[in-house]
Amino acid sequence: MKIFIAGLGLIGGSYAEGLTQKGYEVYGYNRTKESELIAIERGYIKDAGLKYLPLCEVVILGFYPQLNVTFLNEHKHLLKPGHIITDVAGTKVEMIPQIEAILPKGVSYVSHHPMAGRETRGIERADCNMFKGANFLITPSAHSTLESIEVIKQLGRDLAFKKITIIDPKRHDQLIGFTSQLPHAMAVALVNSDAYEETSSFTGDSFRDLTRIAMINEVLWTELFFENKTILIDEIEKFERELDKIKQALNDNDKVSLANLFIQSTKKRSGF
Repeated sequence: MKIFIAGLGLIGGSYAEGLTQKGYEVYGYNRTKESELIAIERGYIKDAGLKYLPLCEVVILGFYPQLNVTFLNEHKHLLKPGHIITDVAGTKVEMIPQIEAILPKGVSYVSHHPMAGRETRGIERADCNMFKGANFLITPSAHSTLESIEVIKQLGRDLAFKKITIIDPKRHDQLIGFTSQLPHAMAVALVNSDAYEETSSFTGDSFRDLTRIAMINEVLWTELFFENKTILIDEIEKFERELDKIKQALNDNDKVSLANLFIQSTKKRSGF
């Protein structure tokens, strides 16, 4: 199978590496030619250029959500009946309808989300090993077929993702607001609240684990936060209410209530 990857950044480059290793014939495109050259030199792709897009069965969009829409709108004339379009975007509800409105007749579209990443960016840091054992979420659209969904499932298997889940786009964004975007917001707030000169000498595993994702791609995550703004604000407010319970227990010198909050979190976390 021939695959075209538009957007050879960290994720797109890692997809190219992993799929090439599995025997796919992979071509690519990136707005900066340097990334294309790196992909070719490392053997991630066979060649680069938009001329290869019509020749491939699957097109993977590896840009940020709105850049995916822009790319398709600018190059929809290259799409052919039988093409399967997919993307790796972290939010779906805003983007999917925009892409559906662009698609020519006979083109399938199955969105998905690889739940894996790094704090760094760019194809220089690409590494398909990051996908091993990670979750792989598929969010079908009105333009999905059973055959196209199965193709995307197989890509997930070939990239060594562990659990493949099919989920509605709205539910996807709700859960991502809690499991991904809220933790990033918490990490950013925690790091930015640091007022101590000696912090680096006092950090242990807990601080390092909690703040790892505060090293954040500001362009990507600003777009993701705003595309999922309503849901994220709701999740932040729910978190604030839980944090206030701890604060209230301390203010009230209520050791029993505080201990019960710890017991509750331990039981819930042990079930993950």
